[in-house]
Amino acid sequence: MRGVNMKFLQSITSLLRKGAPRFSVLEAALLDEVERHLDVDRADRLRRRVESINLVQRLDGGREVNAYALKNGKPAFDEATRLIAEDDERKLATFSFFGANQISYEGTAWLVNGQLFSLEFNNPTEHALDDRPTDVKLSICI
Repeated sequence: MRGVNMKFLQSITSLLRKGAPRFSVLEAALLDEVERHLDVDRADRLRRRVESINLVQRLDGGREVNAYALKNGKPAFDEATRLIAEDDERKLATFSFFGANQISYEGTAWLVNGQLFSLEFNNPTEHALDDRPTDVKLSICI
């Protein structure tokens, strides 16, 4: 649990850094793919969570992507968008794909407090953000 709290606190402190108001084409396409693999209720909850996100921060060349729904400048956690009841950090999905640059990527979508919080990639995505992924393979972990 300490690692979860530490990562969460580090992410909150990174709010002071600049971010984007929404997911990139690449990130949104991967999240759409996750949604397609979920049951109807969870897919709806994920869609609402993604729609509520208004700050996306890309760290380490886009290897780590943290997502926040801010209200009055503070992270807001809507219970209605929880995918699971657990409060710890859990893998939502693992995936692999090729970028338009023909680079092979692997990654993980993470939940914190039952809600989508981050995407992690094995390679930098900063030069592939406007491209749709190809040959996506995905496994749901919850």
